[in-house]
This record gives sequence, structure tokens and C-alpha cells, in this order.
Amino acid sequence: MKISDLIKILIGIAILWVGWQFARPYWDKYWFSKEIEKSATMGIKRGGEERTRELITAAFADLGVNKTGQDCYVFLDERRIMTVRCQYEAKVVIFGELLHTYKMKVEISKKEEINKYL
Repeated sequence: MKISDLIKILIGIAILWVGWQFARPYWDKYWFSKEIEKSATMGIKRGGEERTRELITAAFADLGVNKTGQDCYVFLDERRIMTVRCQYEAKVVIFGELLHTYKMKVEISKKEEINKYL
């Protein structure tokens, strides 16, 4: 293997790494929306809007965003449908330099699930 081949491999790895840094906010948004769904389900079943806000705050902490559940719109209507809307900023930082800021929006509506077979 020549030195030029090694340099090509290192450049390829660097390009993949930078690409992953730009794709990571969307990956995190997917998993954050799953956490919001779980929070909404738990809020419907066991506690209402305040319990949902607590779980959203924990999900924001896991994501590394400095927000709380109070910053999100959480509403449980009379038909037992929980609506949650959250906005946050995801930053792409490479080598200490801010390259881009994504404005992410997550909106979840969850209806109470009733087991018909019990």
C-alpha cells in the first residue's frame, strides 16, 4: 500500500465523519420524537400534562438541549388526545467551530389506547 492510498483512505474517513456530523441532528430528532411519544402515552395513562412535561424535560436533558417541558406546548383534551409540540435548535460543531444550526420541530398527537381484549 502506497502513501497516496493511505491519504485517500484518511480523506474518505474524514468526509464520512463530517457527513455524519451533519446527519446526527436528524438521527437525534427521530429518537427524540420516540421519547415524546412515550411521554405522551405515559401522560395520558398516569398523570396528565405535568407528568408529560417532566418526561419531556428528561428527554431534553438526554439530548443535551437546554430546554424544559415548560417550553413545549402540551395539551390533553376531553377526548383523551395528547398533543405535544416542541421546538429546539441542533447545532453542528466541528473542531469547536459552529458550522450550522438546525431548527427542529417535533409534533406528536397520541390517542389513548384501550385494550379491547381484556
